[in-house]
Amino acid sequence: MALDQMANQDFERAVFKGFWRKILAWFKGESNELLPYDDVREKIKIQGQHYIGLRDVPIDRIIGSVGRYRDFDRIFMPTQRRTKNRWVNIDKAHYEQVPLPPVELYKIGEIYFVKDGNHRVSVARKQGQEFVDAYVTEIKIPVLLTSDTKVDDLELKKENADFVLQTGIRKIRPSANVEASMPGLYDRLLEHIDVHRWYLGEKRGSDVPYEEAVASWYDNVYAPVVAIINEHDLLKTFPKLSEADLYLWILEYVGYIREAYISEEISLETSKSDAKKMLVRTYPFSSVKKLIQVANKNVWLNELILAQERAAFLEQTLIKDNHPESELIFTLPGGYHQLIEHIAVHRWYMGEQRQEDVSSKEAASSWYENVYMPIVKIIRDQDIMDRFPNRTETDLYLWIVKHQSSLQAVYGSDVPIEHVIEKVTEENVHKKTTQKDE
Repeated sequence: MALDQMANQDFERAVFKGFWRKILAWFKGESNELLPYDDVREKIKIQGQHYIGLRDVPIDRIIGSVGRYRDFDRIFMPTQRRTKNRWVNIDKAHYEQVPLPPVELYKIGEIYFVKDGNHRVSVARKQGQEFVDAYVTEIKIPVLLTSDTKVDDLELKKENADFVLQTGIRKIRPSANVEASMPGLYDRLLEHIDVHRWYLGEKRGSDVPYEEAVASWYDNVYAPVVAIINEHDLLKTFPKLSEADLYLWILEYVGYIREAYISEEISLETSKSDAKKMLVRTYPFSSVKKLIQVANKNVWLNELILAQERAAFLEQTLIKDNHPESELIFTLPGGYHQLIEHIAVHRWYMGEQRQEDVSSKEAASSWYENVYMPIVKIIRDQDIMDRFPNRTETDLYLWIVKHQSSLQAVYGSDVPIEHVIEKVTEENVHKKTTQKDE
């Protein structure tokens, strides 16, 4: 067969393959386009570039072009005929084993863009070559582009790059990979950092440098939630989502739950129902509804709520400053808010006695020494915890105080704490006996 005929047939086969790939991509709703280099440069800030020399480059990682991104598809099959002669001549050179000059490429992340040599890359791809010689210039950007990156992903990559540059997260925590899978979520992540920075400033009584706030947010807020996500393999359940997506939705769901039962004084289950409506209203995605269902069926949701409540309690009361030995731990959400109310009442009584304001830190310390620990001492002396193996001293303290208030309402006078503890213990024994009989 004549060389011209062979090269022309190769071109027709390449065009035919490109046509059917386009049809298939349309049916699947997928992108089959090369990445436009200018779009990447326009959307993502470049941090520098340097020439790295002649390299042997994997052809399947060349997925973009500087000027001819419309002339070829994702695997460099031609999508037009006006440059047929150039393509055919290069194909003929391939058959004749005529050496061709290396192509020129830009490397961004893990992928390459053709600066010069689009037709050489196309022919090499059609002929089954796996590598091509190329003069490569590497361009540094804040985010990673991979072989999976599509044209439609560039806007999201822009948001990711802006987030990385604004927070400095890659410099502060080099191993961090905070990457959302849909537009708009990075603004919410920035809000989380701003809120965390505000809380740090309130606790410290002075402004907190932004870089320090980012580090604290990542270490103390983001990373613990991601640890739960990985521990329970949530990414397998939600393969199209990222750790950042799940972090955001889980933490905001927890926030809505806490806001509901603290401000409305309703049950935890009712709070979860109200929180679900609020979260779905904010993020109307089917994956959010599924995540809520998964969360409500697992103990880690309550554990996360408890961890958030305990952190807020310790920040607000600073009780560890005066009593580092203190272990105030609940097994169910909602208790820490009630402890804060107990401390607030104790603070009011202290102020009335002194006829002056008392700091919340001093009130918390006094409450711990004069209210909480005396009850805990009785619990320990009487080995009460043996009858409540799945609860904590803090759980029992709260139950005792509640019972004391109920009994005082009935009898109209102070009820000895020993009597209250006896009553709580009797009720627990009776409850277990009843469940056993049933």
